[in-house]
Amino acid sequence: MIDIYPLQRRLEEWKDLVIEETLQYAWDTMQHLLYAVGIYIFLCGLVYIATVYLRNSSDCGQLRSVKRVLFVIAHPDDECMFFGPIIITLAQRHDCQMFLLCLSNGDFRNEGKQRKSELWKSCKILGIPEDNITLCKCSHLPDSPTVEWREDVVANLILNHIESLSIDTVITFDKGGVSRHINHSSIFYAAAYLCMERKLPSYCRAYALESICLVRKYSAILDVPISYLLSSYWYIISLRERDIILSAMEAHASQFIWFRKLYMFFSRYTVMNTLKEIELVDLELDLELDD
Repeated sequence: MIDIYPLQRRLEEWKDLVIEETLQYAWDTMQHLLYAVGIYIFLCGLVYIATVYLRNSSDCGQLRSVKRVLFVIAHPDDECMFFGPIIITLAQRHDCQMFLLCLSNGDFRNEGKQRKSELWKSCKILGIPEDNITLCKCSHLPDSPTVEWREDVVANLILNHIESLSIDTVITFDKGGVSRHINHSSIFYAAAYLCMERKLPSYCRAYALESICLVRKYSAILDVPISYLLSSYWYIISLRERDIILSAMEAHASQFIWFRKLYMFFSRYTVMNTLKEIELVDLELDLELDD
């Protein structure tokens, strides 16, 4: 009769060895990952500090020739939730005037009157003069996540402001609209329409705030090196300046609920903005890809 106990014992020893080596491998891998993450966080901190310190000593990365800038947003609170860093930066320039065109009063939950007041308070904190703010209340442009605004209506509003205010730079959302809100995207398509129809005055350039993936969006300063490498135009602010944006968002009392508080804490858009010029060649390529 064959004695199977030695075989069983060897199988048990082999199983224990495999488990031990697997656990050891997992532990070693975890340590290496933690080291890598720690080094990356440290490098991000260094890059962030260096970039903030050196941002004004070089023309690299910023739109230096702008004099009259029009921000086109969809709702009250967009100015601080998404465009805060560039507004804060331009507000410090004495040779630059900022204007804000908000295409709805944020009346999705019948709070339009309150949100109008909140917008003025927020802009005052950010440094946009109240005389330079235009808030639209138009039946064609409802605050709704399901309604796509007509691009000709939006385009005409933008063009009227460009021509009447001698705007040399328009800054708005890109096709992704940062949060995928259809009203945000509608503004981009209107700006694209102006470019493609060659209606944009020759003295005016249009730029779009770049949308990024969800992980990068909520990485705060950890996204700084990536944005710095991938983007042509970037605006970065210090943590002290970031507090100004948080104060501006607090002015939107009706909107400052728990998930927006988390957004303001983790979002990269409260630390850094990156822009891309809206150019005819890129728009034509996008249309070909969409087809």
